[in-house]
Amino acid sequence: MMLKNNKGFTAIEVAVGIGLVAILTTVVLTTQLMISRDQIKLSQELENSIDTTLAERIIFTDLNNVDPAYNNMLVKDDSNLPFFDYYPDLPANSLSDKLDREVSLSLDKRLEFYILTQDMGAGPLMNYDPTAAYNIGPTPDDFNTSATLQFVSLNKSNWVSKQRPNFWTKGKALMLDTPARLRPLDSAGKVDMAVAPRSPIYIGSVNGVSLDTDSTIQGLVNVAHPQTGENITTADVFLRRVPSIGGGQSLVRLRAVRLIKYYLVSYQDDRCAKTPAYLYKSVYENGAWSEPFMMADKVAELRLRRDSVLKRMIYFKIKKVEMKKQQQTAGL
Repeated sequence: MMLKNNKGFTAIEVAVGIGLVAILTTVVLTTQLMISRDQIKLSQELENSIDTTLAERIIFTDLNNVDPAYNNMLVKDDSNLPFFDYYPDLPANSLSDKLDREVSLSLDKRLEFYILTQDMGAGPLMNYDPTAAYNIGPTPDDFNTSATLQFVSLNKSNWVSKQRPNFWTKGKALMLDTPARLRPLDSAGKVDMAVAPRSPIYIGSVNGVSLDTDSTIQGLVNVAHPQTGENITTADVFLRRVPSIGGGQSLVRLRAVRLIKYYLVSYQDDRCAKTPAYLYKSVYENGAWSEPFMMADKVAELRLRRDSVLKRMIYFKIKKVEMKKQQQTAGL
């Protein structure tokens, strides 16, 4: 015969109740831990994706205007090959070097990478009349004798300022080139097709009425004439050496450009599995690098890749460092 306590629960009922409460508590704690862990993971992923997306969008915009860098910049890839080599006129089997190019920025490899872009904010590319920079002497009686040319300025009589007001401002970097693409001659007097075709170029910074040579820019671009190897040190030298196109006429282009640097700086974060880095961007303006703009944190690597020197396409990806696994606790 079972004894009953008419004033409460039986011992079995109390034990079952305690068991149910224990099970419910376990389920609640487990669910809370899972939700907390998922929320933290989601928060970290969202935090990483926001600045990664922003940084990659900035790089994408920069690379959309990177045309001035091709065959002009001296930047090497991780295999010590020119990253910006571009061969628009050769089949793949005619090149002996590997076709792809890759650069990886990381704390244990290289820390910085440079690109040269067209500054579209200053205005689009313009055609330049070489005679606009000179005082031309009287026409000689002998048509076999050239008239005298005295170089004054690319902006003589405000020729540039009238057409592109934002070009001729102090410190603005301007680039002269031509659509003509040249190669050097080999020892047999034939065109050396193994060398990427280039235009002669000159890049200088606006300073009053002159376009001055800048050592920082000149140290990162190839200013040698593609056929003769002569260094083009002034706008005057460029205009006097510019090749003709389809006869005696030459076609000269002038554009505003910007030198951009991406670089990594390490910092400490105990939440990261290895030392993370900030990814910064800086622009060379008025003879100095601008204040750095931080594009992303917790960066492990910025990778830039070209599948082939026969194409202009540049792929890029920012990789974040892995985070340490953290023990989560929760209570009622």
